[in-house]
Amino acid sequence: MPDLRARLDSAVPDLLAEHRVPGAAVGVALDGRTCATGYGVTNVAHPIAVDENTLFQVGSISKTLLGAVIGRLLEQGVLELDAPVAPLLGPDSGLDERITLRHTITHTSGIDAQNMIADAPRLLAGHADDSIQASLRHFAGRPLMFDPGTNFTYSGPGIMVAAAAVERATGRHYADLLRELVIEPAGMELTCTSADEAIFHRVAAPHGHGPDRSPELLVDRGWQRHWQLPGWDVPGGGVVSSAGDLLRYAAWSVSEAAPKRLFEPLASQGIAGHDIGLAWHLGETGSRPAMSHSGLTIGYASRLVLVPSTGLAYAVLTNSLHGEEFIRDLEKVILDAAGVDTTAASTRPVPSDLAEALQGTYDCGFYGTVSIVPGARPGELAITANGARAEEDQYVIELEGADRAVLAGPDSLVTLSEDGAQGSLVGFVREDDGTVSAIRYHGRLDRRIA
Repeated sequence: MPDLRARLDSAVPDLLAEHRVPGAAVGVALDGRTCATGYGVTNVAHPIAVDENTLFQVGSISKTLLGAVIGRLLEQGVLELDAPVAPLLGPDSGLDERITLRHTITHTSGIDAQNMIADAPRLLAGHADDSIQASLRHFAGRPLMFDPGTNFTYSGPGIMVAAAAVERATGRHYADLLRELVIEPAGMELTCTSADEAIFHRVAAPHGHGPDRSPELLVDRGWQRHWQLPGWDVPGGGVVSSAGDLLRYAAWSVSEAAPKRLFEPLASQGIAGHDIGLAWHLGETGSRPAMSHSGLTIGYASRLVLVPSTGLAYAVLTNSLHGEEFIRDLEKVILDAAGVDTTAASTRPVPSDLAEALQGTYDCGFYGTVSIVPGARPGELAITANGARAEEDQYVIELEGADRAVLAGPDSLVTLSEDGAQGSLVGFVREDDGTVSAIRYHGRLDRRIA
């Protein structure tokens, strides 16, 4: 793909500089041809060039690999999608007996338990057990946000429950199953789940922004002990991979060799046109059906997208906590080169009655709260972040707001950048009487508190 490679070579260095991202690996497959390459450096303190084999934490793309493990075990009859998981976990698990495997892998279980990130520095202190099974005792008995199967809220701990059920049903460690059922069959030769494995390869280090927005190496800044995510986070975010390996995984996922139910719509994400399969997000890219997942960990942002009807798949990995805007801009380059329509979805001003109903403050759990307020332009709203303050031995993810938001659909807003580029969808729940009871910010159900 000489034209695509030329476009990448022209666009990526400028985008890295614009967004202050140290390095990125990009992989694109189109009609049986592949292009995988790297740009920038692995580490601003000890710079080495990024290439297609450089390893990055892929974050929540990891959840799709758990979905593939579950898909294979469903085919083997080891698991049942609509069977309760509590019997697998034992009588003392404390898990609500209504929760099924479907609920956990589609974020419809009602499990919130964000304390698994907030309290992780304390929970992991003193070399505490960080296994998937050990995670359950820290949250399984907590109240649910809603009855299982009645709503959607993105839930990392729900994914931990799914992985715990996999381990109990098979009597195997999850990392071993992952390698046997997915990593090796997909030909992902560099992909791993631990620092002990990654150390033998070229690894991109995590970065954020310093006070002047210049790239800054992040050391011991997250909820993990050091660099490697806790064992209980491996199914949800702890896989380490390369652009080349993710292209091989994408090709395997749409092949006859993969489990058959990966992309079957299993639940709604609470926004029209957005469903979820075995962890895969199902929607559209350029008016074409697409399967995707993004990832974000401390110092890394990533995205994997499959558009089978055009023969397109692409992976973008960055070593920056602030890599999402870089990825968004690069996606436009890739889609344009692939001939996929990149025209932004139509939006319209927020009607005055809806704007009034949306204005208020919403509880974002350990992140803090957000307030929806009138925007600076007519027909627009703004989202103000009121971040939580971390207590001693806690970690809090910084909550970001948006200066501009307009109506994107019957149940969602979309954020806009200053130049009008579309960003994230923000769903909302409007009751029969016209009031708004909750919003969906970054996939989480955030209920109105004022």
